[in-house]
Amino acid sequence: MGEQTRRYHPRPDLAYVPIRDAPPIRRGPVWLASNTTARVREFVRAAVDANG
Repeated sequence: MGEQTRRYHPRPDLAYVPIRDAPPIRRGPVWLASNTTARVREFVRAAVDANG
């Protein structure tokens, strides 16, 4: 799991061990194609625009 998971979803019953030489974990929104709406497309467009 990535560092963000440790910070945002802490679990006292798990030990998080850093792996410093691993490539970064990429994340992104996921949804069912059958649930694609104009609102979902606009959200994804805004997220892409904000990222870069």
